[in-house]
Amino acid sequence: MNPESPDSTLYHIFKESANRNPDRVCQRFRVKGGPLQGVTYQQFYDELTEIAAGLLELGFEKADRVALIADVGPQWLRIAGALNSIGIVDVPRGTDATTEDLRYILGHSEARAVFLENREAFDKLQKTIEELKTLRYIFFYESAQGVDVPATVAALSLSDLREKGKKHLEGNPGAVDKVGSSVVPRDLATIIYTSGTTGTPKGVMLSHSNLAWEARTILEILRQQGTPYTSEDRSLGFLPPWHIGERMWETVLFFSGSSIAFTSVTNLSKDLAEVKPTVLFSVPRVWEAMYNRILETVKQAPPLRQKIFHFFRKNALRFRFHWDRLRGRTYHLKPVSGIVILLEKIVSFLYVLFFWPLFLLSRAAFKKVRGVLGGAIRFAVSGAGALPEHIDRLFAAIGVPIFEVYGMTETSAVSVARLGKTFVIGTVGRPVAGIEIKLIDAHGSIVTEPGKKGVAHHRGPHIMQGYYKEQDKTAATLKDGWLDSGDLLVWTREGYLKFAGRAKDTIVLLGGENLEPEPLEFALIQSPFIHQVMVVGQDKKSLGALIVPDHDALEKQLREWNLEGAIDPQYYNLNEEIVKLYKQEIRKRVSAETGFKSFEKIGAFYLLAEPFKPGDELTQTLKVRRNVVADKYEHQINEMYRQVKG
Repeated sequence: MNPESPDSTLYHIFKESANRNPDRVCQRFRVKGGPLQGVTYQQFYDELTEIAAGLLELGFEKADRVALIADVGPQWLRIAGALNSIGIVDVPRGTDATTEDLRYILGHSEARAVFLENREAFDKLQKTIEELKTLRYIFFYESAQGVDVPATVAALSLSDLREKGKKHLEGNPGAVDKVGSSVVPRDLATIIYTSGTTGTPKGVMLSHSNLAWEARTILEILRQQGTPYTSEDRSLGFLPPWHIGERMWETVLFFSGSSIAFTSVTNLSKDLAEVKPTVLFSVPRVWEAMYNRILETVKQAPPLRQKIFHFFRKNALRFRFHWDRLRGRTYHLKPVSGIVILLEKIVSFLYVLFFWPLFLLSRAAFKKVRGVLGGAIRFAVSGAGALPEHIDRLFAAIGVPIFEVYGMTETSAVSVARLGKTFVIGTVGRPVAGIEIKLIDAHGSIVTEPGKKGVAHHRGPHIMQGYYKEQDKTAATLKDGWLDSGDLLVWTREGYLKFAGRAKDTIVLLGGENLEPEPLEFALIQSPFIHQVMVVGQDKKSLGALIVPDHDALEKQLREWNLEGAIDPQYYNLNEEIVKLYKQEIRKRVSAETGFKSFEKIGAFYLLAEPFKPGDELTQTLKVRRNVVADKYEHQINEMYRQVKG
């Protein structure tokens, strides 16, 4: 697949699929909690065309930037498709964006217009409209009546814009196709803002060829792996659509002729039962929630059924491991001789041979468990963070394989994937065809031996064009076509990649939320009781903090409590008054009132007896060496999360 071929644009992606599947249902959704209703591919494309024509009627041109502030739902892809089909660059974000986020993103991108899903988003934007010198239009999903905007800005509803589009097409039939066919693969398609190390978002620039090549490639490798998407597949959408994972998922489903029903996390159980999806994409946190729901459902069963479930679960997990090892679908992080591998396979063969009947019984016993996901799942996909292996193994054992993928916004979603023929639990698979990955160690050498960590560098047609208006940051990340991901991976003996942490500072929570720890640490360090702090939380539900107390300030407080010298620093975490003090300090400085989002709150902490030292936990310039701290205090990190869970 040539990324520079004329049809490697999003215009062609949308047009091709609509032409192939005009009468198939494309999207299903609820209106104000009513029953699911659907639109066909032809209806979808007609609306997309009307929106695009409306923008042409208003004088929008190729390369204009237009923001799209919306959450999951049927309109998002239609609007983004309309913008891209006439060469306009979309700038997406969710409605939970703060006023500061909107001010920066719309100002930095020089957005000429913005689509808003609701009035709540407008209320945030209204505080900063007069500062946005390039903004000329606001398009509301619903009515624009009664909206107070400056004289330089026009407010229209989405239906108003579509009416203008119909008028434009009456006088200019084929106008959208004419502009769309002039869009070339290298044209910019989107600017997705992610958090920067200084707290200022970075605008990731992805071209039409980046996104179109990725979508076509994913469909092709799924076909080659024997697990193709087809027009008979159906899925559910409930993640933020501006997240590159969900955006690519919706694009791939559309291009394959599949259908997607939109729901929310709160209605997920109900819609899983009604839609009965055959494929599903989510993030580790949702898979963990489903895993916990399965176990909670079992707890509510009679004692005998509970014992039966756990018996079959234990045996299914063992059987799955041996079945995978027999087929060469396990991994080793150290060199292993061929004799050892042969002996392992002999043991696994005997186990599979002996326990095969029991495994078949377990599959029958797990039928109701699979019903938690609707009962029709062929396979699922997990991205935006490492999937915990115990969750991974349970779903595989009950007959719901989860294909894990690895990538980032800067790589248009996926660089590495474990699919049908490369399904090795505990790894993220192998690089996708056409994509190269090399691991570089701390000395700048290429890592080839199994089990040795290295920073993953990516190269391929999916790599971003750079960071918008950030030449220095682009140059630091992109060198000779290689993207420095900042992610630590290891090779297995079998040639698979396994996630091993992050060399860069960005934290990705289980829910897929990306955030930078430095602004949080800066806020926490303002406390007189905190000397040093490192925020943690990679692949966790919530953030945590390793805190080095300011011993002078704390000792003063202890004297006021008449506890001077009575508490050894080793036991700070066991003293209720001290723990209460630090909880108050954290809440005082990290909250919605101080400008932090809900997922940025600190849910756990651990007080360290010893400070971070230069040459050990700190660099010579006193920057925290996060990997060193994470390794050194792994036990303490696990302990603080265990206490929260308990």
